Amino acid sequence: MMLDTITVRQMPFEFPDEIDPVFVAGDHRASFAIIAGSLLLPHLEPYLIRSMKAAARHVTDPELLDGLERFCAQEGQHYRMHQKFNATIRRAGFPGLERLEQELSDDYHRFSRTRSLRFNLAYAEGFEALTMNAVKHLMEPDGFGPELSPFLEMVEWHFVEELEHRTVAFDVYDHVCGGYLYRLAVGTWAQWHFTSWMRRVTRYMLQVRPQRGRSGERGEGAPAGSMPVLPSVRSLFPGLLRIYLPSYTPHDVEISPGIQSLADKYSAMATRTS
Repeated sequence: MMLDTITVRQMPFEFPDEIDPVFVAGDHRASFAIIAGSLLLPHLEPYLIRSMKAAARHVTDPELLDGLERFCAQEGQHYRMHQKFNATIRRAGFPGLERLEQELSDDYHRFSRTRSLRFNLAYAEGFEALTMNAVKHLMEPDGFGPELSPFLEMVEWHFVEELEHRTVAFDVYDHVCGGYLYRLAVGTWAQWHFTSWMRRVTRYMLQVRPQRGRSGERGEGAPAGSMPVLPSVRSLFPGLLRIYLPSYTPHDVEISPGIQSLADKYSAMATRTS
């Protein structure tokens, strides 16, 4: 199996003070959907970290505990980098984002306070399972290509690390709580919860900056390089079906050799690894 080491990388990515939020030339909806995903992460990933740290006291397997700690360290790097990028988006003229983000933040803090550890771990696995499938679809066989903008390099690095730690949430849930039907029910609800929020953000941004024709040019200040094609629900279906089956385990998911080359690339770019 490829990509079986979880490496924590501190990356040097920097973003311009001002940026055109239409990343995909002439396609506002795709651009804003990507932004919605980035805006989600500084709220969702700290919630995942809180959930994993709460589970740590119940983990008796030293190898799994090490994976849990590396998962948290990777996710901490991810959401901080997305915070830097998201700051540029907030200066682009979308004042309603603050209210939507606060609503999401309130949800995740309420889950941490009032829901069971089992619920929070099942939510984490629901997110990680769906993300792994989408990332694998977007990234394989060997990433987004050469000469990427800092934004796309950041996304590619993040995606590589999502594939590196793809087994951790599943294993922690199974070790601490277990139960297929509960994981299925909560994980499916979790996927509805965060994707619904992303759709609301996308709709809001389209209201503020609606599409005017389909032949727009890439705006000045937008990241150079080609954006990956967003996966359709239909193209994701085979992988999505797999994650809902009783026999599913992320340990059986094969990762292409090209992704390991990308992992090595970003290790070399990092200012620090552990």
